[in-house]
Amino acid sequence: MITRKLILPMLATLALSACAHAPAPHSKETMPMNASAKAYRPHTLDEHPDLTPEEMGRRMLKLIDSLTSFNELSLKRVREVTRLPLYDIPEATSHGFGMHLPASDWYYVLSYYDDPQLPESKNVSYRFHNKIELVDMGPVCAVDYGAYVTALKTMGFREREDLARYDALHPYPRRNEQTGLLEPSPPQFRRLLDYFFTRNDVVVQIIPRREGDVPDEKLRHACVERIDVRRFGKGSRP
Repeated sequence: MITRKLILPMLATLALSACAHAPAPHSKETMPMNASAKAYRPHTLDEHPDLTPEEMGRRMLKLIDSLTSFNELSLKRVREVTRLPLYDIPEATSHGFGMHLPASDWYYVLSYYDDPQLPESKNVSYRFHNKIELVDMGPVCAVDYGAYVTALKTMGFREREDLARYDALHPYPRRNEQTGLLEPSPPQFRRLLDYFFTRNDVVVQIIPRREGDVPDEKLRHACVERIDVRRFGKGSRP
């Protein structure tokens, strides 16, 4: 599982790069397939008008569908299938390509992580980030949670409710009416909002998020905050 220790440096680098490397309007630079030597920075739709949030999502799904085995996942494969340059992100020991929507201040990043010292942590992810917490996801929700689930099931992935995870909540102690003493309350369990889909030894984890708080239609509409792809099977955890 990707931890905040790995995620936060990448997002911090992305946000700082947005200020330090503002792209020239309507620049049409070529996207090199081997971008490791170049400094990572977020790009914009002025540079790559085809790389909308939904197009990046479709390329992520294409990559997922290409993996008949997790052993096939590599930096070279990610670049070839997604047709994206993946730049070095040294702070997160990963490679990534990110886009920025200035009007909404949303970032969306496709990244590949493979630390030789942590082989069990190899993964590829597609995630959305906004510096404003719980901001409306409408600008990056053209392909929503339902669309991703439908696409995965069409590929032959199976939803795995048995992999659901739960938090144990410990309510305040309650007072025994007969003895007057405080007694521990039984723990309560809350299902975490992440969903798992497997095919062979590939597991896809989707973390949804409501589109917005108002109106009710947005409150009930599930967008996608993050998709992770990792190895599934003996010796690995979802």
